Amino acid sequence: MSTVWDRTAEFLSDNLAALTPIVLLGIFVPLTLLGSLMPLIGSSGQAGDWALGGIVFVLALVTTWGGIAITALAFDPAAGRASAVATANHRIAPVLGIGLVTTLAVVLLAAPIAVALGLSGVDMAAMAAGKPPAGAGNGWALRFATIYTIVFAVFLLWAYARLVLLITPIMVMERRGLGVYARAFVLTRGITWKVIGVLLLYAIVSWVASAAAKTVFGSVFGLLIGGTGPITLASVLTQIAVAATSTLFSVLSVAFVAKLYLATRDAREAIVEST
Repeated sequence: MSTVWDRTAEFLSDNLAALTPIVLLGIFVPLTLLGSLMPLIGSSGQAGDWALGGIVFVLALVTTWGGIAITALAFDPAAGRASAVATANHRIAPVLGIGLVTTLAVVLLAAPIAVALGLSGVDMAAMAAGKPPAGAGNGWALRFATIYTIVFAVFLLWAYARLVLLITPIMVMERRGLGVYARAFVLTRGITWKVIGVLLLYAIVSWVASAAAKTVFGSVFGLLIGGTGPITLASVLTQIAVAATSTLFSVLSVAFVAKLYLATRDAREAIVEST
């Protein structure tokens, strides 16, 4: 992992000029707009919420495109930014397709939780509204939902480390369709715990950094500028600072995963050649 990190740092420092436009347009601007628009959802009426939902969806697509472009540039920096952008344009549809399949699989696996909670008598409407649910009337169903949720969370962490993490790099470099899952499983064999450790460390550090940026800048801008309402100058400036922090960690993670793919691929090819 230390070698992968060294290669990631080298790539970022050597290709800053090529990365900057992609990062700004594909990551930073969408994250800034997403953070600024989210407070409006739920307070703009049904038509307004649908419109905001459409905008959020488009911005999410842009961030996906930006991640693919950064991945392509990490694979072949010599090809330049234009080649990375062209690759992102061509591969975004397959990446989104595999992402949809993955999401559907997760939803289906999570369905027993909702079913058990419904059978337990928990007020699902209250939970959806963020309110404490009423007492459950069916103890076994609630116990099942609790145990299943814990097991499912552990499984998701394992699956993300073994399968989902390398899906985008594989889709960019290889043409495998649904075979991307088997390919990812092969590439991460023997390094699962290392990947999980990196994931947990990244999640903790990035969350702390983003929370600190939101707290510090939100307090400073709130005191200096103030304002009321879901969107104010202070909230926009705060979101810019938070988006800048999130962008930094996003670029690091995308580049790291790209270099991790190259390292694991080369290692597997070396094993095959030696046998």
